[in-house]
Amino acid sequence: MTSPGTDPALGAIIARTRWLLLDFDGPICSIYAGLPAPTVAEKLRKLFPGELPDEIAKTLDPIEVFCYSATVSDEMATRVEAEMADLEVSAVPTAEPTPYVHEVIASARESGRIVGVVSNNSPRAVSAYLDRHGLSGGIRLVVARTSHDPALLKPSPHLINEAVRGLDADLAASTLVGDSFTDIEAAHGAGVASIGYANRPGKRERMTELRAGSVITSMADLALSLRAHSAKSEL
Repeated sequence: MTSPGTDPALGAIIARTRWLLLDFDGPICSIYAGLPAPTVAEKLRKLFPGELPDEIAKTLDPIEVFCYSATVSDEMATRVEAEMADLEVSAVPTAEPTPYVHEVIASARESGRIVGVVSNNSPRAVSAYLDRHGLSGGIRLVVARTSHDPALLKPSPHLINEAVRGLDADLAASTLVGDSFTDIEAAHGAGVASIGYANRPGKRERMTELRAGSVITSMADLALSLRAHSAKSEL
């Protein structure tokens, strides 16, 4: 673990954070660790009766296949979303926990903060994972994909807005932690602070370009910062 004082920007964000919102796939776990995302994307492609555009035929991202399905018809989008949700749930037993995420959730609660999950994954998969790993008690609210409309997913601020309302949170004291560029964009759209989790090479630079409030490469840094700044005394 690094010192919590290493990044002044991280400390400043955490000092004013009362509501901590975590993306699911990335900051909490790797949902497709045992059932690779390309495999899921291929299974979703088989639901389409005709030939697919080249970029959809080659994409490794299930969400991109889902987004395309909405351009075909509402019925197809509903079918693809339902199948994707089932596959996400089936991936839970082999999902890998992100190092130090348990410490992050414990540190957030111990320092007087409220934790929520905001995810483009299905709520069934998120809840199943949290239950399986004993994390449900540390999470106040899960806001995830419940619609066959991909326009409601991040980078739209819709899910964050739902979480803010559900938690009765103050925007100025809310922060989203995410590992994708769409997380940073969604946070800006919702008016909450953002912490980028750069879990792969090249992400730090792009997240910085997108004006993430801070960028971390380990959830350990976040846990340490939460411990160093008590919401009970500072907010």
